[in-house]
Amino acid sequence: MLCHRECQQILENAQRSAGVKLLDFRLARDLSAIGYLGDYYALTLRYRQEEEESIREMELFVKAMPQQSAELAKESIFQKESWLYDTLLRKLQVLSNVKWSPDCVYSRKDLMVLEHIKLKGFRAAGSAELSKEFMKQLIKSVAAFHSASLVYEHQTKTNIGQTYGDNLLEITVASEIAWFTTGLSAVLAVVRSLSQYQGNREQSFIDTKLLAIMERIYEQAAPSTKYRNVLCHRDLWAGNIFFPPENSGPALLIDFQTCRYAPPASDLNFCLYMNLSSSKRKQMESKAIDLYHRHLLKNLSDFGLEELAISKSELLESYEEFRLFGVVYRAVAATIVKVPADFVTNDFKYVDRSKVILSHMKTNPEFATYMEECCVDVMEMALARANV
Repeated sequence: MLCHRECQQILENAQRSAGVKLLDFRLARDLSAIGYLGDYYALTLRYRQEEEESIREMELFVKAMPQQSAELAKESIFQKESWLYDTLLRKLQVLSNVKWSPDCVYSRKDLMVLEHIKLKGFRAAGSAELSKEFMKQLIKSVAAFHSASLVYEHQTKTNIGQTYGDNLLEITVASEIAWFTTGLSAVLAVVRSLSQYQGNREQSFIDTKLLAIMERIYEQAAPSTKYRNVLCHRDLWAGNIFFPPENSGPALLIDFQTCRYAPPASDLNFCLYMNLSSSKRKQMESKAIDLYHRHLLKNLSDFGLEELAISKSELLESYEEFRLFGVVYRAVAATIVKVPADFVTNDFKYVDRSKVILSHMKTNPEFATYMEECCVDVMEMALARANV
């Protein structure tokens, strides 16, 4: 998978020095790391500094193209992330005084070698719902990531969407992406089944209008012609966020393959809807948006570019408009991530899962409660937007 020459280059990149000599290396499968789009390995490098006798070791994290997969689309998705780490993310991280992504020290189309953040004390949240402190750390990093995008465009006189659009294609939310469209069908079936919506008026609305309103999410997945756009992560759920040992430090964001050029409100809605219950989100929403805007201004002021800031009024307006994205995506995602892993076959993802979801709700009260919460949010939003 990796040869000695490549590992020497990896070592020099990681040490930021050519004055190191690789003695040997070891690559071992990391079965503790589980992901949809990769196989994971620990890379151990034994080396010696120039003019030193002592032998040192360094351990890095390798994310490689899955060796066995029935899904051909995974290859292009993986390559999108590899390209991002090798180009845009590297350039953007330099334009931020806040570290929001792991260092990538080497990449090919089929693998990425990253710093091993777990060895530096970073850890996952350990639960699907983030605490208030974790949310603060996440917001700090997201604002820094977006700010770097604005600084980069200003300094290079480049529009990220126009220049790199072919490398930032939509991979999760589109009318031709089967896992999402079948998810919409499942959400529709759940809403239709809820006891509070059994009246003729509600059933008629569900049958004739609800799907079309949910499908407005496709417009929100594309670059906006109305609001300012930045490079957005677009998959900021708890599994893609690692938190530092200290409670106040910024979080590290991982798994960038879903990145899109979109308004910051896209990421903000994703953060708040995917990581909080409806009740907690309503409590924290206003303060989280305020905190994001303060961090955005601070990051831009570090480069003397406060004038690039997105106004608070635009942020609030776009957040409200993009609420649809958070509501609908949360409900669709629940039909995949909140069910047992053995449910998630290709037929389940790509053909139809409505009956399985409805059946699981009958036998699993916790899932039923979560799914109902998501679908009530969808219905309430749709009713509010029916004439918009």
